[in-house]
Amino acid sequence: MRRSRSDGQITMQTAGEVLDDARDFVRSQIGALLRRLPDQRPVVRIKLTRSARSALPWSVLVQANLETRGQLLRGQVAGAFFHEAAQLLRRSLAQRLPTLAGRPAWRDARPSVPVVGVSGRREIVRRKYCTPARCMPEQAALTMDLMDYDIHLFVDAETGEDSAVYRIGPTGYRLARLVSTAPPSGPVSVPLTVNVHEVPLLTPEEAVGRLDATELPFRFFRNADTDRGSVLYRRYDGHYGLVTPTAR
Repeated sequence: MRRSRSDGQITMQTAGEVLDDARDFVRSQIGALLRRLPDQRPVVRIKLTRSARSALPWSVLVQANLETRGQLLRGQVAGAFFHEAAQLLRRSLAQRLPTLAGRPAWRDARPSVPVVGVSGRREIVRRKYCTPARCMPEQAALTMDLMDYDIHLFVDAETGEDSAVYRIGPTGYRLARLVSTAPPSGPVSVPLTVNVHEVPLLTPEEAVGRLDATELPFRFFRNADTDRGSVLYRRYDGHYGLVTPTAR
């Protein structure tokens, strides 16, 4: 069952069995965060999900999208209880507030997505086609932090290559391009290292097999079907999502 309710700044949607106490607590946590932005009137969309699948290593999922002055700050946290997940989400969003002003915000290590057991073979259950932004790696890193992604696909403005940035610990980023392994030619304002390993040429199905064999949350690869850089990522339900650029 899905329910939606709005009280001005905050719109809340629920899926599954979510008690009023949980909704009120999550709203209070996000409300406390909004008080740190007294000169703004951000619009907030929250989604609370209680899973009915007993095999999952988490019971609830709290997601929030905060939009202010044309910028979006996103976060999601899975946990055993809504109170726990809401507190972790508030801390994650608070640590990333400086990113709204274009400044990198170092924070606690982001919890990785649990490796969830599924019946049968893991599959790609969501395919997203996008036009990656053409920008410098540090801009891509800031976008990744704002959106709370593990990895962000973009087109490197210097080389024109499909590229990806991802975190290596709480205070660093790594850049992977399809071909080039040279560091950016100009100054970089974030701690950035460059992947020196060849980006593998794989079909999406082969990428699934590679990721199945690891506990990594994602894989950046050259898509044999499109000859473009693609990202395969692990979803909270144990299956995979695939991000692929649209044709140029």
